[in-house]
Amino acid sequence: MRRREFITVLGGVATAWPLAPLAQTTPKTLRLGMVSHNPRTAPFTVSFERRLRELGYVEGQNLVIEFIDTRGQVSRIEEGMREVVRRNVDIILAGGPEVSLKSALAATSTLPIVMIAIDYDPFALGYVKSLARPGGQVTGIYFQQTELAAKRLQLSKRHCLGLRPPLRFGTAFQSTSGGRCGRPRWGSIYSSSAST
Repeated sequence: MRRREFITVLGGVATAWPLAPLAQTTPKTLRLGMVSHNPRTAPFTVSFERRLRELGYVEGQNLVIEFIDTRGQVSRIEEGMREVVRRNVDIILAGGPEVSLKSALAATSTLPIVMIAIDYDPFALGYVKSLARPGGQVTGIYFQQTELAAKRLQLSKRHCLGLRPPLRFGTAFQSTSGGRCGRPRWGSIYSSSAST
């Protein structure tokens, strides 16, 4: 009787042995690098993380988000991108203004970069070969909102009428043919004489 039990157990082990390594492998954890001048509690970041969870990427299980908040200082984005590269991420999200993508490209030439281009044309500026097939290490989406700059200026004027001293700000317009930014157009808002 003992011999039969031993052969049965040995046969079961021999059958299950090739499957054991497959059962023990865990999926690779994705390491995502994000640098933002907005806090992690900003609506975009919260929505982005919620969508990642819906797609099966759960932080602490199969996802690590290396998030760096530049505390509203756009000038700190470049150092933030270098820091996420040092943290050994697998992919970088470069969302927002052009400085995010520029800084990510300066920080690495090998990691994939997902851009969310807002108010700049990545094709016209030479970051991608085409919008349909970007090529290289950059991919992502492009929100063509440069035509809304005048409306933003108008809304800013309307909401800043009571401020003194006058505000001075500019909006850069990009040339889609030359790939360079045009000269900034400056406007001033005065508290009593401004018209909308």
